[in-house]
Amino acid sequence: MILHKLSLVTNSNHTTNVIIGSNCILESLQSHSLSSKRVFIITHESLLTTLPIDINDILKNACNSDCYFIFVPDGEAAKSIDSYSYCLNQIFDIGVERGDTIIGLGGGVITDLAGFVASTCLRGIKLINIPTTLLAQVDAAIGGKTGINHVTGKNLIGSFYQPDLIINDCATLRSLPKHEAHSGFAEIIKYGVINDKPLFDVLSSQAQVLKLYNFEHNETLWLDIISQSIKNKIAVVEQDEKESSLRAILNFGHTIGHGIEALFDYNTYKHGFCVAFGMCAATYIAKRKNFITGDGAETIYQILRLYDYQHILLKPIKTTALLHHMGRDKKVKDSKIRFILPTDIGKVILSQDVTEDDILSSVAFIQTFFRGDTP
Repeated sequence: MILHKLSLVTNSNHTTNVIIGSNCILESLQSHSLSSKRVFIITHESLLTTLPIDINDILKNACNSDCYFIFVPDGEAAKSIDSYSYCLNQIFDIGVERGDTIIGLGGGVITDLAGFVASTCLRGIKLINIPTTLLAQVDAAIGGKTGINHVTGKNLIGSFYQPDLIINDCATLRSLPKHEAHSGFAEIIKYGVINDKPLFDVLSSQAQVLKLYNFEHNETLWLDIISQSIKNKIAVVEQDEKESSLRAILNFGHTIGHGIEALFDYNTYKHGFCVAFGMCAATYIAKRKNFITGDGAETIYQILRLYDYQHILLKPIKTTALLHHMGRDKKVKDSKIRFILPTDIGKVILSQDVTEDDILSSVAFIQTFFRGDTP
């Protein structure tokens, strides 16, 4: 069942069709009318057995094409130069033409990787994203950012490349481990803080239901939340596809968050948890600099508590190493680290006036906030 059909239209007049529904992959692909000779599906092999739907059967029934699965490692290890080369080697060995299609089936790691492969293979072939995690459905799979990691930092190699189709099927989330859903939910909170107070209010009032992460019994509510989150991202990307100005607001929580991810070698904390750390730190900095009132800051802290993020243990942070990683992030401009700071619920500003002392004070604060006690 397809519940919502959205479109993302860029300044270059490329249209990405965005589908939101439940058990809708087959219907969505059939309505898209794939005409490719070959379809290359980049995914994790483990996903084929863990998804609550027979994705293998669905894809082969939907695609009037030869289908080839390309399996990459689980986790951030897939976003490497080695995995990127492996995917291209597999595609070239099979044979590929410009009319062929790549499908990214999986979480944000997969959609980032598959998008980069599609954007560079023969200088660009068709791309379809089928995100299977909450984080990917509301954020990573949408907007055209693709990339892989480098030892220097996260997503430093990549491109802007818009998919032709994105299928957000809530049924794929039913087998999602709770910690994965908890991680992805931080990106939904982000939309509420930066741009959508009504969404923030719904998240606050429905916390006891949503924090169960039961995507089957509360499917209608989840489909509405996912759809509204996607609408928020589309609205920003359509105005600023390549992050020259407005799109930077989507980085709320990511400045310190990415630094923490890199500090712990990308294998200690899920991306969404690092975004939660970063949102808390950015809120503290905003309060410290009088950009937001004490009550406003407390409202953001409170929603993080409502969704139990404070029960994550943030390990001791070596601040010198953290600053080093932050200084190498792609969000740095003119040697200054740019922060997105909240001024109210639904409103943020971009600031380049955050000092090292501001950052260190915020790190000390989040070490006490994310204390890891048992709920």
